[in-house]
Amino acid sequence: RRDRQRRVFFYARHVTPRRGFELGLLALHRVSRALPDVQFILAGWDSSSYEVPFPHLDAGVVPLDELPDLYSQCDVALVISLTNISLLPLELMACGCPVVSSRGRNVEWLLTDGETALLADATPDALAGALIRVLEDGELREHLRARGLALAHSTDWANEARRVQQYLDIIRQEV
Repeated sequence: RRDRQRRVFFYARHVTPRRGFELGLLALHRVSRALPDVQFILAGWDSSSYEVPFPHLDAGVVPLDELPDLYSQCDVALVISLTNISLLPLELMACGCPVVSSRGRNVEWLLTDGETALLADATPDALAGALIRVLEDGELREHLRARGLALAHSTDWANEARRVQQYLDIIRQEV
């Protein structure tokens, strides 16, 4: 990137309720009020029919071959996972973009809070606070970027399938 514009990517997929679209908008609105110079990029689905209360770029559905360029231009990404985790955090990390995600066992089997991502409670204030922290703390942002890259480069489908199986085994033991 040649410019110094700070950017936040949001996986804005309102047609998939588990991705917390409205919750994400509330969190981003708080970030926009605290840091009005930040640019917000929403992608994952066409959000143009929604009244988004802050300036943003609605990228809609981005072609697969254009995603690495988009991700690599963002300082942090918000990926909310209210039920099952998306593998999107790994894609973002592979492009050098730090990730903020909602906290929960459904996420923590893959992401480690403060190491590979910054996790926050699924509230507008907590998510906004985590995003602001990453945007304002260059050392933290670089740490998350480097550790996220390492995680993304250390995994593959077979490894992740084993991790899912381990998680399911834990759940089965608790029932």
